[in-house]
Amino acid sequence: MRMTKEHFAAIKKAMDETMKRYPKMKQEYKKQSLSKIRYAWDIFNASFRSDYICKFLYPYLNDSHIQTALLKIVGEY
Repeated sequence: MRMTKEHFAAIKKAMDETMKRYPKMKQEYKKQSLSKIRYAWDIFNASFRSDYICKFLYPYLNDSHIQTALLKIVGEY
């Protein structure tokens, strides 16, 4: 994974908090046949403002790199 350990830890912490706030969200996405990728990106976007993403992640990562981290964070689907 190309993302720094510090950024990964910050993203994981924020996404874990968001997933705890919305515990039934994963079940609802599955019920609607939405993908794990969609779920991961929606949790990510609910956890961070776009200025953080643009300022800290996009200077050295692309969507594919970020998605790898997001899928690792959300775990089994």
